[in-house]
Amino acid sequence: MPSESGAGGLLAKQMVAGGLAGMLADGVMYPMMTVKSRLQVQGASASVGSGGGASAIYMYRGPLHAIYTISAHEGWRTLYKGYATVSQIAPAQALYMASYQTAKKVLPGGKENPVVHFCGGVIATLVQSSVTVPVEVIRQRQMVQRSGGDSYKGSLHAATRIYKVEGVRALYRGFGLAQMVWGPYNAIYLPLWEASKRAAARYTGVDSVQKLEVQWELLSSFFSASCAAAITNPMDVVKTRLQVQGKSNASNSTNYTGALDAARSILRQEGVKGFACGISSRVFWIAPSSMIMFTCFDQLMKRL
Repeated sequence: MPSESGAGGLLAKQMVAGGLAGMLADGVMYPMMTVKSRLQVQGASASVGSGGGASAIYMYRGPLHAIYTISAHEGWRTLYKGYATVSQIAPAQALYMASYQTAKKVLPGGKENPVVHFCGGVIATLVQSSVTVPVEVIRQRQMVQRSGGDSYKGSLHAATRIYKVEGVRALYRGFGLAQMVWGPYNAIYLPLWEASKRAAARYTGVDSVQKLEVQWELLSSFFSASCAAAITNPMDVVKTRLQVQGKSNASNSTNYTGALDAARSILRQEGVKGFACGISSRVFWIAPSSMIMFTCFDQLMKRL
């Protein structure tokens, strides 16, 4: 049985590896997150026939058109609005990976049990959300609006203005929804990721997943994340729209009273396809991001 110092050292390594891997993934894939947020929000403005808001600012046909239009009309730097928040992802991912790995050890059922993976993911998401939800609110408010006028001037300005105008509760808007997005996401992703790695180990003839070559880790993570991202997109649409609306957001074009009202409004005004807004960009953001994060985490853990 490992000593307390050994267990503490392992936990520290997991937090360092998780933080570095998470920050790298978030930094590399940040532009696609901007595209995802804009695509998910623009449908709301169009459906209510707003003269302002997102529909008056942009209307994209898909991820590639969004990237081209943003770069051509607003400059490529617009894709990185709110980029300062990337530094906050390191502690958030450190908490996530440490919580998940610890939960796998302490929960009854064994490390290879899919139920343990699911429960560990739920616990890790709850812990991580204490940091990531305010970060999401701040960055997504900046992502969906253009420069000039009464827009946010940066992450610190956005955080300060949201706090002064809307109160601290606004920074945690969507906390419950975050659990409903990332809880099911982890319920799908983590067991599928672990199973994919075991299947790859059997296919390649290695005796453990720790000995898998990096391309198999990448493939396992990409496949698992793509499935989980697509399935959980509807709730992410609701969460994103609630997080970006608020009195301090000059580009706000909706006034949902809560998650249920948002879901009903989307269904009534946009139909079922409204819940698919931004699904391809979400997959193209999350799958490579997860691939980078979890593969880097595994590689760092092997070397630390």
